[in-house]
Amino acid sequence: MKVPERIGKYAISAVLGQGAMGVVYKGFDPHIHRPVAIKTIHRELLGDDDAHASIAARFRNEAQAVGRLQHPGIVAIYEFGEDENTAYIAMEFVEGKNLDQILAATPQLPEGQARRIMEQVLDALECAHKAGVWHRDIKPANLLLTASGQVKLTDFGIARIEHQGLTQVASMIGTPGFMAPEQYIGEGIDHRADLFAAGVVLYRLLTGVQPFTGAAETVMYKIMNEHPKPPSQVSPTPLSGAYDGVINRALAKKAENRFQSAQAFRQALLASAVQAADPGGANDATVIVPPSHWARTVEAAEAPPPASPSGARPTTFAPTSMSTAMLPTGWEAEALSRIERLLAPHVGPMAKLMVRQAAHKNQEVVGLAMELSQHIGQETQRQRFISEALAGSQAAPRSGTQAIAGGTAASGARPAAGTGSGSGSSAAAAEPVTEAIKAHAVTVLTRHLGPIAKIVVKRAADKATSKAQLYQLLLEAASEVDPAKLLNDLRAM
Repeated sequence: MKVPERIGKYAISAVLGQGAMGVVYKGFDPHIHRPVAIKTIHRELLGDDDAHASIAARFRNEAQAVGRLQHPGIVAIYEFGEDENTAYIAMEFVEGKNLDQILAATPQLPEGQARRIMEQVLDALECAHKAGVWHRDIKPANLLLTASGQVKLTDFGIARIEHQGLTQVASMIGTPGFMAPEQYIGEGIDHRADLFAAGVVLYRLLTGVQPFTGAAETVMYKIMNEHPKPPSQVSPTPLSGAYDGVINRALAKKAENRFQSAQAFRQALLASAVQAADPGGANDATVIVPPSHWARTVEAAEAPPPASPSGARPTTFAPTSMSTAMLPTGWEAEALSRIERLLAPHVGPMAKLMVRQAAHKNQEVVGLAMELSQHIGQETQRQRFISEALAGSQAAPRSGTQAIAGGTAASGARPAAGTGSGSGSSAAAAEPVTEAIKAHAVTVLTRHLGPIAKIVVKRAADKATSKAQLYQLLLEAASEVDPAKLLNDLRAM
């Protein structure tokens, strides 16, 4: 990739990392003479003006959220800026590795290190929460560790600032596996969601494994309904049962049953360490980890993974693309991935899970788009999402054939929503267009369009090869009508 020479006033020297939406560069501030990390979002990756506005708003949100925080355990933000090609945040450059990289190299850290890391995380969260900022995406990838043992909390991109509507609070937002139950349902979210996520991280640090594992839907079910095994029963090395109660409370399903503050969580963790060191409670739980131990831990994350004896590549746990075996019945991977990309600028990393859940309940594109649009807060963005979801000719359930009027659907043409009899097609998607269906459609559209409705329905019916495609064409023709209401009226036959 081409590295820009300069972003704003900052000279760029290297790429620190990159993702689907942007790149993080190492830069240099010529006025203060210090290195900086520059997080960018490229406008050409955003697709349209509304999506750009949504992502830029998250950038501003991160700058505003962290700008009101001053704490050694929180990565400082120096500047937010935009130019013709890029929106960017200049922030403190931290020499180290994120905890995700650390744990990939050293799956289970020594108890003293694990506890010291969590103490620092909770100390930083206490500062953020007192300032009315809820991070909402606490996870190892957002925790930086230096060679001296300093932990830095970063990436406040989806943070919630109390009393300000800077992010959508009615949608699922966060990272699966670290989200509290209330985040999955989008209700009653406050600072205690961060404490749940911190509990997940602590469980991982102490045991070497995640408390909730499986596919995205399985993880969500477990978080909502199941309690993980106590850490003392899972850890491959001896671990005191004193930590079990702390973890159990941190991972409580109901927020009111968790620790009510990061400080309370930290105090309980220290008390459990005292009990673990001496059940009688006479000893001090303070553990001093030599600086060389921290340096070795960070250095281990920089080394390449050891080769397996067979020469095979080691197993990784990075998210994989949607495979056919994991697909909801009747849908193509490419179709759902396209819808996911349209939704992601609005809801973040939860887009994949939300699309798959909705696809299990909907066998036609119109229904899928309508359900997913409810997670988008602004009306104009919601309507644009629906329009683009329906406009994508690839977004249709799998079927034996996808014929449109006059022949087979070519690239760029709109396929019928499940017209064939092949594997995976549903009865609803393949239902033919009957006279009764057309008459009902005329009645419904007349209420919205007047006498022209009969012509609109006739033209759509001439092209449609199924009821699902008829509804899809009618929604496009009546673009000024509320699509959710129109679809409900059409289905109420």
